[in-house]
Amino acid sequence: MSHVDAMQKIEDLIKALDLGSYNAAPGTLTQGGALQVEDVSPVMHVVTFQDKDIKLQKELKVGKVKGQLVQFNRTLSYGVFGGAAQLEGQVGQEETSDIVRAVVPMSYYSHIRRVTIAANMAETQDGVKAEDREAQAGAKWLAGNIEFDLFRGKDDFSNAGVFDGSPAAIPNSLPNMVGLGVQVRQSDSQSSTQDLMFEAYGSALSNIIAGGGVLSQSVLEDAWIRGVMNFGTADRLMVDPLVLSAYSKASYANKERFNLGGSAQEPVTGVDISKQAVSGGVVKLEPSRFLSGQTKPKRSRASSPALPTISVSSAGGSGTAFVLNQVYQIYVTAENEQGESLPSAVTAHTVAANGRSMVTTITAGAGTARFFNVYRSAAGGTAASAKLIGRVKAAVSGTTAFTDLGNRSPGAITGFLVQMDTMEIKELSPYSRLKLAVSDLTQPEAHFRFCCLAVYEARKNVLVDNLIGAL
Repeated sequence: MSHVDAMQKIEDLIKALDLGSYNAAPGTLTQGGALQVEDVSPVMHVVTFQDKDIKLQKELKVGKVKGQLVQFNRTLSYGVFGGAAQLEGQVGQEETSDIVRAVVPMSYYSHIRRVTIAANMAETQDGVKAEDREAQAGAKWLAGNIEFDLFRGKDDFSNAGVFDGSPAAIPNSLPNMVGLGVQVRQSDSQSSTQDLMFEAYGSALSNIIAGGGVLSQSVLEDAWIRGVMNFGTADRLMVDPLVLSAYSKASYANKERFNLGGSAQEPVTGVDISKQAVSGGVVKLEPSRFLSGQTKPKRSRASSPALPTISVSSAGGSGTAFVLNQVYQIYVTAENEQGESLPSAVTAHTVAANGRSMVTTITAGAGTARFFNVYRSAAGGTAASAKLIGRVKAAVSGTTAFTDLGNRSPGAITGFLVQMDTMEIKELSPYSRLKLAVSDLTQPEAHFRFCCLAVYEARKNVLVDNLIGAL
């Protein structure tokens, strides 16, 4: 031990003997410890998201509605394209525009917060009353949940291994709003969302870019042009910060240069990619933590369903990415509107043949499970490295089967290339607070907002699936 270390330990010991220990209940403090003055910062330091992290719902226009179903009309064509030219003296055929009525159900976001009467009377360190602090927290909690669902509400459900947003694959009783991701996925197969005039000229191309791996300039170009094929002008790609970081790192090798950071004496090295040129303009890249991949189950609540049990087997067929004798670790959780369960026991599965799919058979535990979350590792990975690959609607009775085609990497991320003027938040009630009946010496208060997302022109927006990012 060095002389400096020895002196430091002696000083610490003297302080402890003089002041006593504060590692005890206040009523047990003695001697110097009882005379200590608490030194607490009056600033509340926040380690989770704040207002600046809420992006999409700040950008979208909010329209007021007076009903519980949002309805709007969408023009799909002005008639059948072509055939306007006629022989001399002839009159052309009759044409009629294709117009459909679209319907989006209202979603009801709410929760209760409670403070004691005594806590509200007490003087706090930062001067904020307990009920005001909880009101601020309640507003942010709702905003965060709504921000997440605007992007990802009812997304990631498997339809026999394919993530196409099929309404049949989504639980009917799930109260979340239908997010942008699902509405764009559904537009691939719903003619009621498509440009019927140019369907023969490329407007029917999928608006889901397979992606895979690190975001690249070519993938971003592919995404942008899909929107253009539907007369879109999407110009903002919103992705997980890790994806954006990996994209920036990929540019180091061929774009390393010194940029003058304000003056010649302060050079900056590296690549700050906030915009990417595409063939017809510029796309702005923005990070959002609400798009991060899920790497483990959420904290379980007492009201969450019980954990399920699982078994895994190889299924017939071919064409998946799975290879003979690869070993994967898999576990499952159950979830409903009350929360996510604890994880099931981990099952190790060995692939039986090249190209086979994997089927996880799930038996629900106690409580009502609306759906199941399936977590899988990469080949040869550990149980701790397993991340979410998808969700599956709980069967009405018996067991539920989740088919894994290997088309999603564990914890894979979806990027959203958006055109803001193609959608709108429809609001039955703005964020509000309502004091509830008092039955004891606490003050319960409901916080709520009733809203949904109406995507008028879904196919002008594009999804980039299966992206990854790494530190």
